[in-house]
Amino acid sequence: KKMKKSRSTVLLASVIEDDRDAAKPLAQARPVAMHFPSRYVPLTAIILATCTLASTIFSNRYHQHDIGGIPWPYISDTAKDAPQAGLFSYGMTVVSVLLVAVVVLHYGKLKNDLALVNDKVGAKRNRWSLLCGLVAAPNLGLLACYDTLRTPGLHMVFVLGFFPAAVVYLFAVTSIYGLLVRDAGKKVDNAPTVAHQRQRWLSLSASLWWKRQICRVFSVAVSLYLPIGMVLVSNWYDYAADWQVHTMRAMTQHVSVLCLLSFFGTCYLDFGE
Repeated sequence: KKMKKSRSTVLLASVIEDDRDAAKPLAQARPVAMHFPSRYVPLTAIILATCTLASTIFSNRYHQHDIGGIPWPYISDTAKDAPQAGLFSYGMTVVSVLLVAVVVLHYGKLKNDLALVNDKVGAKRNRWSLLCGLVAAPNLGLLACYDTLRTPGLHMVFVLGFFPAAVVYLFAVTSIYGLLVRDAGKKVDNAPTVAHQRQRWLSLSASLWWKRQICRVFSVAVSLYLPIGMVLVSNWYDYAADWQVHTMRAMTQHVSVLCLLSFFGTCYLDFGE
């Protein structure tokens, strides 16, 4: 005689069967992903960095905080007191994370572009640019967190870790774009098209031209700000004795930061569509 299933057994079997049916479409479904153009990453970094710098300087002037006794302050000196100290450190830390993403994205894109024209020299420079970019970006967040009021020595260490690495990164990337312009006439998969080129970059020649101009200004500004300016002053942290030189260094620091913002702005042209 066949045994009759209890009510609880029937309910449990139905639940198990329902779970199996529900799992089938999930197993066949595509993973959830978010898609957006990669050029929005450097754009976001530029907007956030600009807002952070502007709000920090505005807060410093609004609260009439100390700027070191010179008419044109260093950016870091405007961020050594609360509340702008917290704003600056948080904003620049987020920007440094975005810069890591930009550096990695740029490396991957240049790697693909160089592979299309089989440029081995550019590939080596691209690896150097990746290394220098990954060194520079974290130092930006660290120099913002260790301010000139409480930890001036550490702040200077991270400044020296950021700007020289940034110089090498900018010149390495610019030289790679010079190679790409040289090889732009080479065929891509034996069938170059306007659409394909536009997917690789919006304007290669415009990007290279702007990068070269920015690198020229940046190299001069950083040289006056760090090696030359540091030798000319008697004290790196007390501005009273050499306030004219410190003012010059502060102005070239602002120019250097503007150059960096402009350089990463050219990534909008680099990342194409």
